[in-house]
Amino acid sequence: MLGKQGWRLFTNPNTLVARLFKARYYPNTSFAEAQLGSNPSYVWRSILAAQPAIRQGSRIQIEGGQQTTIGSAPWLPDMDNGFITSNLPASISSASVDSLMVPNQRRWDFDVVDDIFNTRDRDLIRRIPLCSRVDKDNWFWLPDSKRLFSVRGCYRMLDTMHPPPSSSAWRKLWLLPVPAKVKNFLWRAMTNVLPTGDNLLQRRVEVQASCPICHTSSESVFHVLVTCPFAKACWISSVLGFNGSCVSFVHWLEDMFSCRNIDDCSLSAMVCWGLWLNKNNKVWNDVKGRVQNVVNSAGQNLFLWQQARKSVLVPPNLDSAAHGSVRWLNPSIGWVKCNVDAAIDHSRGLISDFIAAKSDILPGSFEAREAEALGVKEALSWLKKFAFHFVILEMDSLQVFNA
Repeated sequence: MLGKQGWRLFTNPNTLVARLFKARYYPNTSFAEAQLGSNPSYVWRSILAAQPAIRQGSRIQIEGGQQTTIGSAPWLPDMDNGFITSNLPASISSASVDSLMVPNQRRWDFDVVDDIFNTRDRDLIRRIPLCSRVDKDNWFWLPDSKRLFSVRGCYRMLDTMHPPPSSSAWRKLWLLPVPAKVKNFLWRAMTNVLPTGDNLLQRRVEVQASCPICHTSSESVFHVLVTCPFAKACWISSVLGFNGSCVSFVHWLEDMFSCRNIDDCSLSAMVCWGLWLNKNNKVWNDVKGRVQNVVNSAGQNLFLWQQARKSVLVPPNLDSAAHGSVRWLNPSIGWVKCNVDAAIDHSRGLISDFIAAKSDILPGSFEAREAEALGVKEALSWLKKFAFHFVILEMDSLQVFNA
């Protein structure tokens, strides 16, 4: 979520919030180059923590090319490095990207590109499609196929770049038949990002360090969910029993997944969820629950969720297309259907589009998605010309009829 706020400051610098942060923390630079500064607020410190991830995944979509300089902006579609790596003269490095296009045309001048850039930069530039209808360059999120930033997409990028420590519990966690919110809670517990007293104090939030339930030990994830006397009583009262031989919550959960069946693991997840809700109820409402209520609620909530999952209506058998086969259908009356496909030749930097009964060869070295999108664009251009000629014929026929 912090990354989303940082993305908004990065891509919408003219909003009121962005202008306030800029005036306070980075008046002479952009969000990408902003520093922590002196006496930063907790909000700014938290948002700035997501800055490296935003810089890693954001790139400039070249449209007109006038707003982007060749040598100082991340405009190449490469996850590792979006900047030019070729050794360029200062005059070329400081020039705008539109100087690499054919004059008065929205297409790359491949002769110029081949002469100036090395193989890596040249191939990446060939993969950038140009739009003739948009003039302003925009930021986009490279890891996402739709080029839109999302919290999930940012997490996926970070997981790819920095995979979590190997643990047999991770895969089993996401396969548990429990509510998604419980899986997310256990994931946060395993990564030690729950707002416990220990974690909040490390982030300079003034809270009580001791456990609000027993007041005898510091409040950590492992203490709240396993070793607290109240939590220990809940585990003993359940059919699962108490396991006190572990040294961390991850170790405890790994031992649970390795020794128990899927039903016991699911119930363990629900008991952990109930213990966390009980702790929050004590903090915010000053209400301490009973051991038997926590254990019974965990089992009841798991049973009701599983029954609700079973009662979901299964749609009737659909056509064979629902099993993966694709069948061509006639368009409705008054509609025109365009079928496109593309072939890519990376060695020569060409793509071939088949549009209905027309085949074109275009310069470029795009991926399949971009190549087929260009095929759709050519089909729409053809339909536009067809509709224009149809209107001309209709007008000529009307003139002849009136005569």
